[in-house]
Amino acid sequence: MENTFTKLKENENAEFLKSEKKWWNGHAYLPLKNYHLNYKYLNGKIIIHYEFRQSEFSKPSMIDGGAFGDRHNCQVKCKIEIDKSFLNFSISERGILAKLFNRKPDLNYVIKCNNENLKNFLKRNQNLKDIFTIVENSPEFSPLIEAKMKNGNYELNIMYNTQQKNENALNSINEFCKNLIDYCNR
Repeated sequence: MENTFTKLKENENAEFLKSEKKWWNGHAYLPLKNYHLNYKYLNGKIIIHYEFRQSEFSKPSMIDGGAFGDRHNCQVKCKIEIDKSFLNFSISERGILAKLFNRKPDLNYVIKCNNENLKNFLKRNQNLKDIFTIVENSPEFSPLIEAKMKNGNYELNIMYNTQQKNENALNSINEFCKNLIDYCNR
């Protein structure tokens, strides 16, 4: 992951911090790495915090299915300073029943938004489609995506947890944040 953050730092002219510690899992002290990246893009600020907790069970077994494996936690915030008010939206993966009864949907995610223009932008956004393609291929990857007006700023929050590092997810999320900033500045 450090290579991904280094590339992002160079490409976005971002501030990058890395820290390494140990965490106690009840049996042993194990590596804990934190990566923090933030940068300005137009009238927005993108903040990425990524945490990697190594486990003594780094290779999942058939018995536990990897329940005690490594943890990769990521939180991305995108704050956009804007004069006008934008509507809230949230995006989540389709539920199990929707997947069973509608085998070939247009989208493999659900958008909750009252504004048709914003909803159409979200439906057409290739980076968002890429994020949810990862969801289809990795059942444990289930990002929470939510945007709302907060203290005069439009704020997008994306969080996810996985056992496997996924650089494509992080890059797609970063590009989606930039796409949303571009959309808000139209």
